[in-house]
Amino acid sequence: MFKISKRNILLLTSISMLLINLILIFRIATFEDPVYVVFYIHVASAWLSYLSFGVSLICHIIFLKKKEIKWGYIGKNSVIVGTVFVAFALFSGSLWFNATSGGYQNIFWVWNDPRMVTTLILLISYIAYLIFGSLLDEREKKYRLTSILGIILFPTIPLSYLSATIFNSLHPLISSTTGTGYIYWEALKLFILFFNLIAITILYIYLVMELNDLDKKQEELDEIIQNKMEED
Repeated sequence: MFKISKRNILLLTSISMLLINLILIFRIATFEDPVYVVFYIHVASAWLSYLSFGVSLICHIIFLKKKEIKWGYIGKNSVIVGTVFVAFALFSGSLWFNATSGGYQNIFWVWNDPRMVTTLILLISYIAYLIFGSLLDEREKKYRLTSILGIILFPTIPLSYLSATIFNSLHPLISSTTGTGYIYWEALKLFILFFNLIAITILYIYLVMELNDLDKKQEELDEIIQNKMEED
């Protein structure tokens, strides 16, 4: 009898919701400019990156306190997922900027925009985190030092998020009054946005669980190799 694991149910649920979301975006929601569809992808990517880094912070703190390796796994793997999606948020954000602020004139980046720059700093910081962790072999030392580094780097998250409101930024905000973000204040479009965020959050849970399993299997393989070497 064919059985679907609970974890695969998460993946299927996420994919199904994302497909439904695409149908809602392209068949039901209406926009004056098709590029506004990019906003849904951009917001989902940014949300998932912030969520991932937030979870990693909590796990890093717990690991330093309890020294339980499972928290080190979740912390590190949350960073992996977050780094991928913050890169995608930057990419989709540059497409949005080219259309709404650059007038489709192949202007994808400006160095004086605080949201762009702080998010790039965030991305580079966590890429450095992953590179640093990959250079360490001893497991306990690796997760202890990367946990400390992860805590140190976390302020780049609120800095990136708040940069659009604290400083003068071209980044649009969803608003119930005026501005570019006003186009998303309709009930249907807000529903689609939050539906998308739920779907992408389920995907995050699935990805972290899969990465945790890979870490456990790698640990088991390393133990087998170590025991074999000792026997020889």
